[in-house]
Amino acid sequence: MVNCNCVLSEVTTDYVGKEGRKIMALKDLYENLFRIGTAGERIREGWTNHEIGNPQKEALILQEFNSFTCANELKPAYNMGFADPSAREDYLPFAINPQAKAMLDWAKENHMSVRGHVMVWHSQCPREIFCKNYEPVTFPTDPAVLEKNPMMKFFEKLNPVCYVDRKTLLARLKSYIFSLMEYMYQNGYGELIYAWDVVNEAIEPADQMPDGLRNSYWYQIIGGDFIYWAFRYAKDAVEQHSVQYHGRKPSLFYNDYNEWMPERIGILEKILHAATEDHGSILGEDLIDGIGMQGHLSDNNDLEEYLQALRTYASWVREVQITELDVKCTCTNANGEYYQALFYQQLFTKLLEAKREGINLTAVIFWGLTDDNSWIRGANPLLFRGDLSAKKSYDGVVYALTGESLGEPAQILLDLSDRRYDFENLLVEEVQEESLVKEIRGEDPLDDSEKKQFLEKAAMQEKQLERLGFRMRGFGDIGLTKKLCHTGTTCLANEHHFGDWCGISYDASDFIGQTIEMSGWVYCTGPKVDLIGDFAGEFQTVASMETGKPEWVFFQGQISIPMELHSAVFVFLVREEEGNMSPLYLDEFRIHLLGQMEGFEGKHHTAAIRGAGHLPFLQVVEEE
Repeated sequence: MVNCNCVLSEVTTDYVGKEGRKIMALKDLYENLFRIGTAGERIREGWTNHEIGNPQKEALILQEFNSFTCANELKPAYNMGFADPSAREDYLPFAINPQAKAMLDWAKENHMSVRGHVMVWHSQCPREIFCKNYEPVTFPTDPAVLEKNPMMKFFEKLNPVCYVDRKTLLARLKSYIFSLMEYMYQNGYGELIYAWDVVNEAIEPADQMPDGLRNSYWYQIIGGDFIYWAFRYAKDAVEQHSVQYHGRKPSLFYNDYNEWMPERIGILEKILHAATEDHGSILGEDLIDGIGMQGHLSDNNDLEEYLQALRTYASWVREVQITELDVKCTCTNANGEYYQALFYQQLFTKLLEAKREGINLTAVIFWGLTDDNSWIRGANPLLFRGDLSAKKSYDGVVYALTGESLGEPAQILLDLSDRRYDFENLLVEEVQEESLVKEIRGEDPLDDSEKKQFLEKAAMQEKQLERLGFRMRGFGDIGLTKKLCHTGTTCLANEHHFGDWCGISYDASDFIGQTIEMSGWVYCTGPKVDLIGDFAGEFQTVASMETGKPEWVFFQGQISIPMELHSAVFVFLVREEEGNMSPLYLDEFRIHLLGQMEGFEGKHHTAAIRGAGHLPFLQVVEEE
């Protein structure tokens, strides 16, 4: 165990920390505690901000981390060989894609340990594998809708008439897992992979299934015990092939998000203990080694709730891992990186406390290397910037162990004047993801130079809008457009988003502790748009707009922002059925201060008595 107040004198990297003192790399600093890892993708088709294939990013990974996860390349969508010549109705082979192989070869050449992600997932899984003869029959999208948004073709739901039966899908699942494991051992990758996510994100209370599971195709055809069978097959495949090839046995994990929520903890506990007439339980048959807590957090989340969930999971299984850690920066002012770093420091301090308690936390994996290639680009959730420079958050992770202080936040002069955003006086470079649209239509995709130009324009717009307080929440993009406006010639557009938790966010942190009015105009063909305030994970609705018609809709609402916050983020969200992704447009957005508080309404205050002797004590009272 490393003393968290230790002084680091040995130098293994050139990273310069506080006061110019050189410090150890993260992997060396935490060597005796748990693995420190990152996730990445391989450069391909002009997407030059990926990691593997970029010598500078590869060097940073090797310098700082001792675990690597393929962010996408080992997912089922890219490796389920339903089109392989060896595929049969009851046999689904693992057919590795070239990108995944290149990444595993890179890890092998550099003696980098790998975390396998993922065997079974409802998302990024080819629809063909659920269908007779691997031939999907879908409920077709309205041609008029498809013409406006060709991406909807990807979200067409399967018609149950094409489903295979339970026995066939179980056979496909077993053959895929066995052939995957055999391939890894045969090609020398088995020695690299120390853990596998066997099942990912199978819980979804919002789907209202009796057992709390997600109503996926796996669930619809096999039933809830598809999770048991995935672990049964994975365990058997490891036992068989590790003996055959004299290889290591990776730990087998269940992995999920929002893992600290009590409802999800209860559902997972039932899953792991569930037994039927045909089989025992996952825990009862010792099929699982660990629980993976993804850890997609914001810098205003409740850490105690998160750590209590970690302790709970550690009491069930042999090990726990934080598998996809990133911390969204909720503040866009000068203190944004400070509060994010403070959260990282507090989180890792808590993790060190858990280790001292005896919690077997064996890995912490950051979900990405640099902010420019994060899956939630714009939230700047990682330790390094796009230019590979270390952020203050890096210091936060280090100082959790060394005991150093991040200091105090900068003093910021608040601007409580009215805000009005008509998006007219901005540099407009319309950005559309034409490559994806062309690929769906079967046309030629953009060439490398066109994709590079697209990325540069997108980055430019993101920076421009971020300075005003606007960001993309979740996965998607925002930008300026001239093709649809309420007034003038320009408005803000969110034309690509993936789920009703993704949308346009606005940072109104200057107005913390104040009562404000928010108003403006939205245009959306989705049925409803909500404007909500995200206050440290507690959500309040400012306005709900009934949309769905080809017209602009006015909204207006009032809200009092709690005092005890360091950031106040508002989000525009399109509420619609899963799979729909109706674009959202915002124009003439305004904020007006209604009432200014004196500053003592919150739970926490910074006022204190100065001096000694016969002084009155300080307190907050209700009366004037």
